[in-house]
Amino acid sequence: MESKFILVLLTSTTGATQCLRVASVMSERLGQTLRLAHVEVGPRSIVFTSDEQLSQSEVEHLADRERVETEKLRDIVAEWTRSSGIAAEFNLYKGDEWAVMRHYRNTASMVVVAAPYIQPPGHREALRAALVRTRHPVVMVPSEWEGGFGRRLMVGWWDVPPLRRALVAFRPFLAAAEQVEVVAVGKDESVLDDARAAVAPLCAAANYRVVGADGRRTADVLLEAAGAYRADGLVMGAFRRGEVLNWLAGGTSTRLIQSNSLPLLMHP
Repeated sequence: MESKFILVLLTSTTGATQCLRVASVMSERLGQTLRLAHVEVGPRSIVFTSDEQLSQSEVEHLADRERVETEKLRDIVAEWTRSSGIAAEFNLYKGDEWAVMRHYRNTASMVVVAAPYIQPPGHREALRAALVRTRHPVVMVPSEWEGGFGRRLMVGWWDVPPLRRALVAFRPFLAAAEQVEVVAVGKDESVLDDARAAVAPLCAAANYRVVGADGRRTADVLLEAAGAYRADGLVMGAFRRGEVLNWLAGGTSTRLIQSNSLPLLMHP
């Protein structure tokens, strides 16, 4: 049986360097190799909200853009390989990321991907493909992230199955972190009893606290708390109400993904 590896899904040059840097830390922490993938998307990967279609010139421009992105990514990977000393297999595909993720359903242990909303058209479904199609644990990295990873982790506590799965999936990072803080938003202090029962076996030295919402959205409170704590990763469950409802109704998961300012360690 093939050994598990960490998949770095390089959607575009935007955020690629940041993803590779975070993935290097993950590889060392888990003792797993990295495998890189990039998909040159085609016109069918562009999703419109109306009956609009791409013209022939737009199709040709898309193909040119994708070829240029691929060559730039080759250069980024080559430079990262030289500087890190890590030689990772780099697979190139054509089509769309949603379909390509099928190849990694039973082989990748987790996926590293850049934040989706600033990616070029055709590359904004990669995160959903990893979380929904293959249900991988995912580390989503902001394209502007220049910090470290995994030394000061924060857990956004909500006692739901996705978060408990995230705690198990990211246990090696929680156990190795220098500091871990568990934050519950707008809840009674008693909720921390369940939090301690879930987190303590994974990370004995974690701190626990409740933060008042004061009428603010949970996502905003968590991001503010993470910034004040100087966290370099937020462990969270993704789409506790179900992926479709959260995507359409804009739940906490969606807001965190859209507004994230630090790496998000997610599990559906």
